[in-house]
Amino acid sequence: MKALYAAAPGEFGLAERPRPVPGSDEVLLRVAKAGLCPNELRIRDGVNPSLVYPRVPGHQFAGVVEERGPEARYVEVGDRAAVHSYVLCGQCAACRKGGAHDCDYFQMLGMTRDGGLAEYCAVPARHLFKLPDHLDLEEGAMVENVANAVAAVREASMGVAERVVVVGTSPIGMASLQVARMWSPSPLVIVGTDPHLLDLGLKLGATHAVDIQADGVLELVRAVLGGRGADVVIVCASTAADAELAMDLAGDRGRIVIEGHFDPRVEVSLSPFRLLVSRRVTLKANRGWLTPDFTRALELVSDGVVDVKPLTTHRFSLEEWEDAYETFATRAGHTVQVAIGP
Repeated sequence: MKALYAAAPGEFGLAERPRPVPGSDEVLLRVAKAGLCPNELRIRDGVNPSLVYPRVPGHQFAGVVEERGPEARYVEVGDRAAVHSYVLCGQCAACRKGGAHDCDYFQMLGMTRDGGLAEYCAVPARHLFKLPDHLDLEEGAMVENVANAVAAVREASMGVAERVVVVGTSPIGMASLQVARMWSPSPLVIVGTDPHLLDLGLKLGATHAVDIQADGVLELVRAVLGGRGADVVIVCASTAADAELAMDLAGDRGRIVIEGHFDPRVEVSLSPFRLLVSRRVTLKANRGWLTPDFTRALELVSDGVVDVKPLTTHRFSLEEWEDAYETFATRAGHTVQVAIGP
């Protein structure tokens, strides 16, 4: 089969790989759509510290069950499904407390096990979530992004009618905007760089949109907030300027949530007194999602509460992977999400 393949750091590209054979409790999934995220760019560049080599990447994907192992349950051949990419043991203390990354035997499709940027992928049957008939497979591939958004809003302990700012027009940023909208925030501000994507943010529920590159961006956002700080700032971007703006915007007892795809190479300085002591700001990270977040994400997409259709803006084949990665990396052409369809 054709697959993107990271043989070693700096050795990445399209390759012929053996078609996987599903284990006894696994299925062979024919991949229909796989999305890119910043981690995929770091895998291409050989700088992702979480990747176990050699590896087929891809953790945001959906497909059709082609074959079942003898002990696979829950799904049938022909079922269309979104993939829960965290592979958890379900038995350790962390799993029994509802943890995910804390699982003693944590694995992840596309990181420690082969993922979905290929024609086929072997997936534990229990990690497939069947799609309702009215959702297409491209929407199914977006469920993982929405799960991250659900988790980020949960971590923010959001209350009704609070002042909320989402920094970043990434797929998770656009999804976080729509999940946050459920709490009737006033205002709900989207901050980004592309006027076209800021306009999309307004269509998806933001009350105000602000260009982060504008002169006096801090004062512009504060004016929208009525001269007060934000109750919640969710950072779905990866530069020092994004994090610094969030720290400047958070008001008294505000909560900042840094979404987990933040660039690990970026560092910022902060004043413990000004941020934490004086304003009592809570600074948290959202490292992925829990299984209930994934379940809720699929429900929100299925019910139309979160509209993911306008978020996939560019589509490529596996053979066009270089163009796909470059489009996602440069955000050319008003890019939100890039999907690769084998």
